[in-house]
Amino acid sequence: MKLRIGVFYALTWFFLILLGGFQQATGLLPPEIGLAQWGPGIAALLMILIFRKDGHKITFFSKDIPDLRYLYTALIPVGVGLIVFVLKSFLHIQASATPITYDAIWRMIIWMPFGALGEELGWRGYLHKKLNSRMRGLFSSILVGMMWMPIHVAFFGEGAVFLLFLALLIISYAIVIYALVEDTEFNVILAATFHLFINLTNLLFLDVMHETSFMLVNALAWFVVAGIVVVMKKKIFFISKA
Repeated sequence: MKLRIGVFYALTWFFLILLGGFQQATGLLPPEIGLAQWGPGIAALLMILIFRKDGHKITFFSKDIPDLRYLYTALIPVGVGLIVFVLKSFLHIQASATPITYDAIWRMIIWMPFGALGEELGWRGYLHKKLNSRMRGLFSSILVGMMWMPIHVAFFGEGAVFLLFLALLIISYAIVIYALVEDTEFNVILAATFHLFINLTNLLFLDVMHETSFMLVNALAWFVVAGIVVVMKKKIFFISKA
């Protein structure tokens, strides 16, 4: 297990750097499109080829998932995002960045479904599904969140306090996604739906995304949601695995 996880993470970083470097060097794609988001997905597909004997299968579709599950998977990020927006306005968190242009926003929106799918192929389709066979749900979610957070290199210059709250935010995301997909064989489309609406909702906060005060509010809001989810679904988070 440790070998698989180590190889997957090494491959993820290799392709993150390769794709990000290619995009920056060639300038073929605008900076709003994060080609490196496909690093985890490519790593996952390679893991399946390299370790074919494991029989690991990535679940894309599940016929028994009701449409309502996709609906509230999308509405949870939107609802929490609106709460964070109200808190941001109430606390008068000021913008520190120039608002992004209209054209750039549309390029981001067009790319977001592809980016979300690329990440979730790796994080949920491979990594979390692999860990789930050996680790309790809460611990595997925390581990996935901790491995997921460092790829957000654009925030590394914001300081230790900012990164601490970013880690809390990403771990909270991982916990909520786990609750949504654990009983679906880690359905990638379902996970990507959540990821997509997180990214869409974050468009409301592009001007304050690098503010420590905003990251504090955002992280604590999602931490509360993750805590509620864990309490409501204790069984899946604490059940012992073989």
